[in-house]
Amino acid sequence: MNKLVWHEFSTNVSPESERLPVFYEELIRHEAALDAAPQQDMQFSGTIKRCLLGTVDVAKITTTVASYVRTPELVSDGRDAVFVVICLDGSMLCTQAEEPVRIGPGEGVVCDSVEPGGLQMETATRYWALKVTRADMAKLVPHIKRFAGLKLNNTGMAVKLLARYLDSLQGGDAVGDEREARIFGEHLLDLIGMAIGAEGETRQLAERRGVRAVRHAAVLREIERNIRDSRLSAASVAERLGVTPRYVHFLLEESGRTFSEHVLIRRLKLVEAQLSDAEKGNLKISAIARHSGFTDMSYFNRCFRSHFGDTPSGYRKRVTARSITPEGAASRLALGG
Repeated sequence: MNKLVWHEFSTNVSPESERLPVFYEELIRHEAALDAAPQQDMQFSGTIKRCLLGTVDVAKITTTVASYVRTPELVSDGRDAVFVVICLDGSMLCTQAEEPVRIGPGEGVVCDSVEPGGLQMETATRYWALKVTRADMAKLVPHIKRFAGLKLNNTGMAVKLLARYLDSLQGGDAVGDEREARIFGEHLLDLIGMAIGAEGETRQLAERRGVRAVRHAAVLREIERNIRDSRLSAASVAERLGVTPRYVHFLLEESGRTFSEHVLIRRLKLVEAQLSDAEKGNLKISAIARHSGFTDMSYFNRCFRSHFGDTPSGYRKRVTARSITPEGAASRLALGG
């Protein structure tokens, strides 16, 4: 299983005078055109960490005091995405509603690209920004006609579940391929629907799938934490989470893999990473396999060959040979190796 790819951006590598402009350009590329301004007499800094899950563009953003506004002129650029913003730290003011909406940690608001206004960071702020298509939003909450400035429903568990689910992605190992990324995106949409206020059968379905999504993420976290333990099983994960082993199997099979297949692929990827590491070239393959959770070397060798099309020793030789070619040496030099 490959790690979820997060694309990271930071203003720290830019001169102070250019930090706001480069941050602004990054927002324009991935979010929407904005007028941005820092608070006077304050140095600006910001970071953005983003990934794509199905149709949902997920970004975790930190920024010092500043404001980001869609002016009436900018609204005409044709972008029509909707943004679900969840504050983690600090305080921000949304100016798209009829009356400004202030949100703090644990609260959220919806911003709409087709309406003027924006977000004013009143303090140094850390928040999630989920970019959702208008078509997806219309399916989630067809009874809501105006999204701009809509505050998320904070009376139930919806916002907490959404924030918890997003936090589960931080390790990067929860999502392995495009299919799993799409499933995680669908889970996010269910949780967003709950937080915004889906009604009737749509809400009931979103609640069932949303709660299940959070439990699914919890299962993946437990697997990741204990992946090197050869005693790892669906029963041991179920015991830690207070559910049944059958339910653990059900949650994982939804993503197209059984519990055993998920664990096997994750362990094979651990082995692959170590075989590809030149600094670990002196380690015995059997030691690497055991450290990754395998106890039966015959089973390990069969699985490795089936998955990678080569024996572990053959794979290591090929990787080593590539690294000492002129192209490999040039690549290492470019990376400072």
